[in-house]
Amino acid sequence: MKKFLYSIFIFIKSYFLQALLSVVAFVSFENADNLGRRTYMQIGTYRKYSDLDSARAGTDVAVSTGYDGGALAMGLICCVCIIMIVWIEINKKPKP
Repeated sequence: MKKFLYSIFIFIKSYFLQALLSVVAFVSFENADNLGRRTYMQIGTYRKYSDLDSARAGTDVAVSTGYDGGALAMGLICCVCIIMIVWIEINKKPKP
């Protein structure tokens, strides 16, 4: 009985972790896309507020900062989550 409950716990734990990593990957992908669109669409500037009368604010040019750096960081987080999902799936023990 103990072995059976342990196997069920391991099964649920792995799928829960994969689901959690999937959510984190999706959110980071959406944020990377949003940050990338801000830099691409606005060509170095963006509207500080949503109304049309607001002033345009400049973005950083360096890759390590600003919207470009944020998009790269979110893309890396998404890639790591996807790799971890695949790694967990590969390392699951086969059923006897």
